[in-house]
Amino acid sequence: MTAHDVLAACYGIGAIYPVVILDENPNWVRPPHRGIPEPASPTTDDTPAMLALRWIGTTAHQAAAPDLLQTAFDRAPAPTIQPRELAAFHRSLPPSLRLITLVRQHVIGPWSERPGRLSTRTTQLSARQP
Repeated sequence: MTAHDVLAACYGIGAIYPVVILDENPNWVRPPHRGIPEPASPTTDDTPAMLALRWIGTTAHQAAAPDLLQTAFDRAPAPTIQPRELAAFHRSLPPSLRLITLVRQHVIGPWSERPGRLSTRTTQLSARQP
């Protein structure tokens, strides 16, 4: 991954959020409870996923998301990530970032080109004079 490869992701219906992929190998599973994703085993999950960092901050601060994600990515343990390294990294994250797992279908492209980035709505002002 090169600098500033912040991607847009979406679980389907709902908000699009920025992410960075930490591990492009499909070998992670979502934790059963809120916590740190774990390496998959053949018996835990048949849907491979990638380990990612997700922005969960407020919309008001979303402009800061790409830089925070890139900074965290730069500090992330290199693949293959060991459980102790991942736990330490998780503890070091700011409250606006969370470790998640994503399947490739949920990654929809570069954050800078995300759908809805530029509003195409125009105002409905009429040029007619009374």
